Amino acid sequence: MKGPAQNRARALLVEENSPVDNDSWQSNWYGRFAPVRIFAIAAITCCALCAGPARAESAIFWVSGPVHPGDAVLATGYYSHPDELTLKVAKISGDGTNWQTKAEKAGIRVMPLKVSETSIMFVLPNIGGEGVYAFRVDQPGEAPVFARVNLPEVWWTLAESPSINPEIESRVTEDIATPGAVLRIFGRCLLTPGVSQDVRLTSPSGQTSRLQPKSGDSYEVIVTLPKDIAPGRYSLSVGLSPYAGGKASDPYPLQIQSGEEGRLAQLHLTDFGAHRTSGFDNTAALQSALSRAEALGGGVVRIPAGSFFFSQPIDIPPNVYLVGEGSQRTALYFPDIDPAPVAWIHGLHHFGVENIAVLCGNHNSIISSDLSGKPGASGHVRLRNVFIRGNSFRGHPSPELAGLRLAQIMKSSGIGEESVRLSGPDIIVEDCDIQGSSRSLYIYGGKGVLVRRNQLHNGAQGWYNFSVSDGIAIEGNSIRGEGSLSSGGSYATWGEPKSSKNIYTANNTYSQMFGWDREAITSDGGGGAYFGTVSRTDGGTLTLAGVPAWGKDDWAGALVAVIAGHGAGQWRMVASWSGQQVKLSHAFAITPDSASKITIVPMQLHYIFDHNHFRETGLAIQFYGTAVEHIVTQNDESMAGGYFFSAGRYAGGVAPQLNIQIIDNILDEGPNYQFGPNGALADGPSMIRATAMLPSAILGMVIRGNDLRGSAILRVQSQAAAGVSAVLVDSNHISAENGVQIDQAASGEVLVRRESVRTSSP
Repeated sequence: MKGPAQNRARALLVEENSPVDNDSWQSNWYGRFAPVRIFAIAAITCCALCAGPARAESAIFWVSGPVHPGDAVLATGYYSHPDELTLKVAKISGDGTNWQTKAEKAGIRVMPLKVSETSIMFVLPNIGGEGVYAFRVDQPGEAPVFARVNLPEVWWTLAESPSINPEIESRVTEDIATPGAVLRIFGRCLLTPGVSQDVRLTSPSGQTSRLQPKSGDSYEVIVTLPKDIAPGRYSLSVGLSPYAGGKASDPYPLQIQSGEEGRLAQLHLTDFGAHRTSGFDNTAALQSALSRAEALGGGVVRIPAGSFFFSQPIDIPPNVYLVGEGSQRTALYFPDIDPAPVAWIHGLHHFGVENIAVLCGNHNSIISSDLSGKPGASGHVRLRNVFIRGNSFRGHPSPELAGLRLAQIMKSSGIGEESVRLSGPDIIVEDCDIQGSSRSLYIYGGKGVLVRRNQLHNGAQGWYNFSVSDGIAIEGNSIRGEGSLSSGGSYATWGEPKSSKNIYTANNTYSQMFGWDREAITSDGGGGAYFGTVSRTDGGTLTLAGVPAWGKDDWAGALVAVIAGHGAGQWRMVASWSGQQVKLSHAFAITPDSASKITIVPMQLHYIFDHNHFRETGLAIQFYGTAVEHIVTQNDESMAGGYFFSAGRYAGGVAPQLNIQIIDNILDEGPNYQFGPNGALADGPSMIRATAMLPSAILGMVIRGNDLRGSAILRVQSQAAAGVSAVLVDSNHISAENGVQIDQAASGEVLVRRESVRTSSP
């Protein structure tokens, strides 16, 4: 290879009919950026150079998608001879031809837009319209490497399996279903508009069933499983019809189980001495009814229309459900006392509250489950059509009492004062209206969770939070701040294991968030076990050169990523660990060398944000720290700060962002009042901003098709050239003049293509 790494060629940004002014680039970290007004870019090949001898190995790590013909493709990997690389692309047909052979025999030569050791960017040619494409990369002295574009990719599934008890209605599980279940499949490139596709289940014996999607798009497909399907372990795939020729997703495991259960006994609260008389204490009557239901092995305690007062907290036994006649007809009242109980309504697991209003004064939690997250001790909770109002400042509190209670809320925010806090598997919160004195909803260790069609109101210094969870759908909710101290919320890795993944967030509305940092949505959770080099690699086992800080935490599923040096851009998960040895989920495709930088931090994987709406918030969506293969698509915001993506060192961990796609979002006009660096208040424009702070890095990012209106800008910044790698900025609409800003340190790794820059607002 030629020369040292620091002499890597800069990506050229070419304004139509204008020369490149390299002197206009500025390198100041926060303040000055080169204005870029791009209408077209010349097709070029940039030579990336590295120190030391060439290694006879190449691999493709990740390919962007979905991609339409005429759009650019980003393929991260390791390419040992980028200056001599050639590329062939073919549309995959259904004629049974092996897809690699198709790329080799029928592929057309495509000139890359940009090539480096870590990425290839090229325009997807229109060879027969939408669908799956294959490409082949050839380099001197190397075996060819192949990959596909728009291949359906299944990330996780959620099943709503029917129950014979209407109080339960359905059970929600991740990657497990019963016959007749509604199966939701999440991933990317799942359905292509105008192209025939289906879902197939293959049994252990090899028998295949075809399922037609009820609905779906690129990121979600919904099917109904046959009622007569036999239990067993199946392989699920999503693909273009016909399946031949490599057009279907890799097989994804799905377990089918029988759904046997018994009917719940029915009890009536009035049979146990309850009265709707004002001031009558119904605590003893309800405790008697709950004890009877528990003795029967579970049951439904029905509460008629009316108002029922309780002087003490309620403990709901397992397999018992409180069901009223409607949240506007049946109401449970609790007093205002100091100190407030841990929860006014508490259950360990397998319980529910439905069709009821719950009203209380001073409170910590209002409804709570066991919070261990352990499947045998928590979870299986149903909250349906529950109206919750908790007010720690009701009546006429003295200034001293109000100040004392507010101080308690602010001290415990993040560890208490939640209106609803739940944990574990199989949780459904739907059609509820929840407002308390602090944050509205906290889910810890959830696995298989549906939060939908709720009104969630965040109170003083409160925000919602989903932590160390797996397999969640958050959809159709209105999430609103109530008061100047209220904020938004986060998806976090505070807790164990060090992993949060598979969260689908769609069709929600976020508004009126003024407190704290004002983020409507942020990822959160810092810390890390290791940042450094590897002394030895033995297949899927790494021996770290330094001593990691495992502590007593559970690191199963945590992220192991190569973020600099040989093999940068690869990631795996921790399978097991001991001392300086780490066993990976599977071996790296390219073996790191002694100079490669490895980070081990909590994992945040596969977040999909689709068709959400933001108004009067700080940031609409922020990835703060680790982010792996997230998609932000078709969201809109106004009077908000935009979409921020920040890789850096957080609470001791070096948190990278890998393979992020920001597609077809809107940044509309309107003033916004953000929380700026070091506590300063910033009133700058809304923006899409990608920031890499050393020693961390952004590796693989696509910013495509976004509409930035008014003064909104697009900015990519890095403290040094090593902080940003393989960023594609393609086909965005920019209203502001000088609306694309790439700082000098990041410029060599960013391709800006086909931007439409307007000089006035639409």
